Amino acid sequence: MKYSALLLRDMHPSGKTLLEENDCEVMIADGTELSDYQDQLKRCNAIFVRNEPVTSQMIDMAPNLKVIAKHGVGYDNIDVAYATKKGIQVVYAPLGNNNSVAEMAMMHILSCARRIRCSQQELINGNYDIRFVLNDTHEIKGKTLALIGCGRIAGLVAQKASAGFGMRVIGYDPFVKPGMTECGIEVIADRDQVFSEADFVSVHLPALPDTIHSIGIKEFRLMKKTAFLINTARGNVIREDDLVEALNTGEIAGAGLDVFEKEPVEKNNPLLAMDHVSVTPHCSGLTVEASENLSYTGAAGILEVLYHKPLTWPVNKVEYNG
Repeated sequence: MKYSALLLRDMHPSGKTLLEENDCEVMIADGTELSDYQDQLKRCNAIFVRNEPVTSQMIDMAPNLKVIAKHGVGYDNIDVAYATKKGIQVVYAPLGNNNSVAEMAMMHILSCARRIRCSQQELINGNYDIRFVLNDTHEIKGKTLALIGCGRIAGLVAQKASAGFGMRVIGYDPFVKPGMTECGIEVIADRDQVFSEADFVSVHLPALPDTIHSIGIKEFRLMKKTAFLINTARGNVIREDDLVEALNTGEIAGAGLDVFEKEPVEKNNPLLAMDHVSVTPHCSGLTVEASENLSYTGAAGILEVLYHKPLTWPVNKVEYNG
């Protein structure tokens, strides 16, 4: 075959089939350590990655590399600056899992509102009468949902929350003009006001230098003591120690988390032991439908680069390196 793509983790067949149908050999990394697949790196033309890091060292070990494809939206696990310096195109799949992530955000909102984790565990432990004493559960109709970041996924959350559940949706995004957007988000210029008015704050920020650790104890103290924090974006945009403090001291009522500051999350992370925190293992974008979309879109991006086609979803801008 003319080209070779290295998948650092196996993926949905849709992308692999597309690559193979276009004369591109598909290699699955022989292990999870760099030493396991360094020989495969030496002969690959493309790297296809989920959340595994793609470092400058890896890029230097792949002399024939032309493209790095991200199986998803956030590409902070890829050294894009170094790839650009080396003339390597980076592509991603920003639409593939949007709906799945938005649905997970709504799931965590509902889980927090109805205290699903607590009631489920009590039921498993034999306490069927928990239903009579769990008196701090609520409907979400009429409640205010605040979106921090008003991009594509946030827009889908807004549509589901407002049209499906009758919530008021407000948001803050420095790149979106205040006022009503087409998704029904009332964009507010005052970030503090958004935190203070919310019954639920849902985070939809990428991990960038100005967003990492941008939400901490100051924001939690602005929130209502009855409010919940939802994060299906990136764990490191929140100061996790501050979140633990806010939950322990009652600054906020609870949280719904699909992402954590350090992943894989450690077993002794205090957030895992709190019955007012709904947790999932960074799986919001891993439905069957999303996995198929992401795999196919990433593979299509690889082929666009290898065969000199117009790029649908480029991350960087480089001169083609040969």
